[in-house]
Amino acid sequence: MAEQGLVVVKENFLARITKTIKRFFFKGKMRDVLENKRNVQFVEFDNNEFVQKEIDDARRAFRKYVINNSNNLSADVLSFIAEKIEENHEEIAKLIEINNDDITYREILGMVLDEKEYISNFKKKDAKTSRFKVPIGVVGIECQNVRDSISSMLKAVSTRNSIIVLHKNYNKYSTEALILLIMKECLKNYYIDDNIIQMFAEEEIDLSKLDKIIRIDGKATAEESPKTIYIYQENEEFQNDVENEVERLQNNDLYKSYEIKPIRGTFGDVVNYLSNNKASAVCMYTNNTQKAYKFINWIDSPNVFVNTGIKKFNGVQCESNNYFNSKFVLHEDVF
Repeated sequence: MAEQGLVVVKENFLARITKTIKRFFFKGKMRDVLENKRNVQFVEFDNNEFVQKEIDDARRAFRKYVINNSNNLSADVLSFIAEKIEENHEEIAKLIEINNDDITYREILGMVLDEKEYISNFKKKDAKTSRFKVPIGVVGIECQNVRDSISSMLKAVSTRNSIIVLHKNYNKYSTEALILLIMKECLKNYYIDDNIIQMFAEEEIDLSKLDKIIRIDGKATAEESPKTIYIYQENEEFQNDVENEVERLQNNDLYKSYEIKPIRGTFGDVVNYLSNNKASAVCMYTNNTQKAYKFINWIDSPNVFVNTGIKKFNGVQCESNNYFNSKFVLHEDVF
């Protein structure tokens, strides 16, 4: 599985020399001053925090799927799903009749083929806004019939979000349950974690842990606008960079209304922490290319930076839709 980046981590020679000089002259002085002004939060795995297994599985599946940049993968999977639905048309038609569903086998097949025609071009940079179209994460979709359910399941393949169908009339012997089983087998054929698609009764899922909920009317639940900026130091060598950046933000009138939080911790713990603590903007300091790329894709924030510090951003009111963040991404020496 290719792990190509939206950006490439690199650092020019002059930047490295400058950082070395800063560390030599200011080590100790700057640290003593800044430690009196703020506390660096060490993020660790919280043994007391309960994350429902189904949601944990969905998030793990999303993280694997979203970093696979194969252009034709979604289309190939949908083609295979259509093929398998055709192979099982008798069983599907029989179950539709038993359940008295207001849909036909041909309509289901048509939904799959239509989804293939309108696959979203994710991770595409908008030339006007300089923002990337990036999947959100774990999305719950409220459904009440077979048509809504199948349409929602297909979105997992085409948008690369994890989709949890929140079924109003959940029945494991329903037509949509059979389609779900067929789709899961098709996903496995392409080595995609089949937890990317799940279906449950709404009361069985901890809705507070989902990244977004889409109701039957198509509207997403209202979300509070975060007023927090996180600065994550992944490598010890970036300590001065983080300290200088936090001080700069705290002394900048543009960010007076924001809470500036420097954090440390292992990469996995920090990513999980930020999944539960939304931010207006986040910046990671690292020298690891793969971690930087994953951070950009996995963090649910409209503004994500790597090694650049926080640049001027337009808050959280940016173009988006139900399945994608319109994400402003910057990386040192790339743009």
